[in-house]
Amino acid sequence: FAQIVLKQMIGELSALHSFVYGGDYPSPYHGNAALFAMNNVATLGAILQRSVENRGYLVVDIPERDPDFHMIDGEPMYSPLSNQVLKLSGQAGLKPGDVIVAVNHENVMDVPDIHMLLRNMAGESVRLDVLRTSSTSNFREL
Repeated sequence: FAQIVLKQMIGELSALHSFVYGGDYPSPYHGNAALFAMNNVATLGAILQRSVENRGYLVVDIPERDPDFHMIDGEPMYSPLSNQVLKLSGQAGLKPGDVIVAVNHENVMDVPDIHMLLRNMAGESVRLDVLRTSSTSNFREL
């Protein structure tokens, strides 16, 4: 009896999957580069928390490297906001407690989420206006 049931199950599986090939389901971008770019969201590589009292996004943590996605083609990948990356341009990295108040001159509190300001910015330079809460000089541009 078990063999009959298995044969029927295999037959159904074969029939259901016999006409599904790679490419049967079209890309949601339909070959449109503008749609792809618009949905290609960049990341700052930090844990951020929206802070109404600081009028921006509080930097909670900046991991130097993502524990799961830390190597690409054998090269180490670092958070874009880490000292490891920003020291190459002569800038100091952000620290926990800093507040991001603007991205490319746009106030982060004017949008529901900071990542909306990062759309179509993967691989591009981004200007951040930052309040450094741990120093006497409060306003910085990165």
